[in-house]
Amino acid sequence: MAKNPKYIEIANYFIEKIRNQEFKANDPLESEEKLCSQFNVSHMTMAKAMNELSINGYIKRIPGKGTFISDNYKISIKKPFSAEISMSKQIEDAGLVPRTELYKYSIIRGKDKSDVASILNVEENEFLHLFVRIRYAGEKLMAISYTYIVQKIMPSIDISRLEGSFNKYVEEQGLVRSDGVTEFSAVMPDKENAKILGTDNIPLLKQTVKWNVGDKPFELTEHYFVGSSYSITSDMHIIHNPDSGEDYLIRE
Repeated sequence: MAKNPKYIEIANYFIEKIRNQEFKANDPLESEEKLCSQFNVSHMTMAKAMNELSINGYIKRIPGKGTFISDNYKISIKKPFSAEISMSKQIEDAGLVPRTELYKYSIIRGKDKSDVASILNVEENEFLHLFVRIRYAGEKLMAISYTYIVQKIMPSIDISRLEGSFNKYVEEQGLVRSDGVTEFSAVMPDKENAKILGTDNIPLLKQTVKWNVGDKPFELTEHYFVGSSYSITSDMHIIHNPDSGEDYLIRE
């Protein structure tokens, strides 16, 4: 049986400790330098482990303060994906007309985007589809979306469909997203985003979404919402788990 990569071993170590409540929500993590020394690994390996934990909701990074244990994994999405929660549907529900422009499409190897490859469990020489799309509500630019798809799960993509609903296209291919996680953070535009936006001065709301097909990582999408054009509201309620005696906050 093949041994897991070192970064997965490290991530699994923390996951076990967090799920067993040896590490609790909001506990601070040691610095990356100390963790590298503790596990005797390089900064690159530790960064991959931290990315794995972050995207799956086990840690959170707070700029200027550090990295902390998170219990966001408890509120990960656990239902078949449908167009109901797509960006296009959200724009339509706001009474606007969604429009998508394909900015670029390419096929890359895992080694070309190692942080994404580590999250999607793609080896260095395996392939990923990468497409960047600009999302509009009417004529108003709403978001820039970067999507990475595991090529061995979806061997080919009809790029003419990328200016329509990709969610619908995935469903038409017989692929059902089984579960996923999402994470929000505030960022400023990088060089490519600034070029598309025409400025590097607009705050962006970054939403990172990871989806599985069956038990295999399938998709990683990074949405960069224009801060002046997008806001989020959510309903919240408490679920009591009688087995553990704990209450969980659920956001919908």
